[in-house]
Amino acid sequence: MRGNANSGACPFCGGSNACTADSGACWCFTLQVPKAMLVLVPAALRNRVCVCQTCIRAFQADPQGFTERFSLR
Repeated sequence: MRGNANSGACPFCGGSNACTADSGACWCFTLQVPKAMLVLVPAALRNRVCVCQTCIRAFQADPQGFTERFSLR
């Protein structure tokens, strides 16, 4: 996802998302983020920040647990 210059933090864990989309190429261009995960991103941040690979893997491993943890934010 393309964001602004301050979009380097994952909206879930707050850690670095290591996104380099603004420079033209990034891991996030090739890794599909599950749509069910994207709806959990706070509305103000949707399409502005990338989630990190660690959170994507956590969601894939336990979608229900991840959703329960982050759906109340």
